[in-house]
Amino acid sequence: LGLPFTPFNCIHLLCKGGHASCPIELSPPSVVVRYGDPVSINCSTSETLFEGIGWEATEGAKPLQNVSHLTWTVDKLTDWSFSTSCYFNYHENSSSTQCLITPDVVLYSKFSFFSNSDEGVMKEMEEYNFTCHIPNIAPVQRLSVKWYKGDDFLHTETFNNNNKKPVNQTSILRFKATRQDSGVTFRCEAHMDLGQGELQLIVSSQDYNITVHYGPELLCPSTYTALEHAPHSLTCTVKGFPEPEVIWYKEGEEVELSENLTKTDAGQYIITASNKLSSVNLSVDITVLCELF
Repeated sequence: LGLPFTPFNCIHLLCKGGHASCPIELSPPSVVVRYGDPVSINCSTSETLFEGIGWEATEGAKPLQNVSHLTWTVDKLTDWSFSTSCYFNYHENSSSTQCLITPDVVLYSKFSFFSNSDEGVMKEMEEYNFTCHIPNIAPVQRLSVKWYKGDDFLHTETFNNNNKKPVNQTSILRFKATRQDSGVTFRCEAHMDLGQGELQLIVSSQDYNITVHYGPELLCPSTYTALEHAPHSLTCTVKGFPEPEVIWYKEGEEVELSENLTKTDAGQYIITASNKLSSVNLSVDITVLCELF
């Protein structure tokens, strides 16, 4: 069974169940219930001589009745510590007195998925944590958390806690950002094995998009020679995100480099590239040669 999930948000999971040899049948024997939703399970028997069947439950209990089927119903299941079992009372002439079956019931709700980055903005080469927080899950040894970067599977985390009671569980993914990761998405999936080799609850977070800030990086020649009154090809390469602002200075004054240089344009220039992360600068010595006639 695969169920959709919500954003960088986590999941409460509670799984209860158990079966024994008993002449009653549950339909369904396993059920997945979202927190606050209704739930109903029918208990029936094909026996003809018996005292009755009933439901023991912390909510929605049904007393013993001489019927062939009896339904346990709760309009809104919100009790993480709930319990319920259908019991069967044998005929008074039988060698047995009572047996019961406990259904597999998984109660779940949204889980929390968050990062220590500021709204998905990261700095290149810094390490960040993605956290999948899963409260009220039991038994936790049936839980596995899978991590994805885009469509690429990263790894699975399992848990060896043998506690049968609901616990709060956290899975953390550590990630070092690079500029190539800008725009990719991350998500976690909580997989709950409900037993019987066939029923599995899968709850996934929404995709969490990241933006990677880097730079600025500035590459310029340290010297450049131009021909007077001819178009120059002096080029500086600037990289960074957010896009850096580039300013040229000569003798401390902000200038714009002309497309056609003259002798008065010769000299030392300082080029500054800056964005919200930092600022870098380089110097370029420009020589302008006279035209040859």
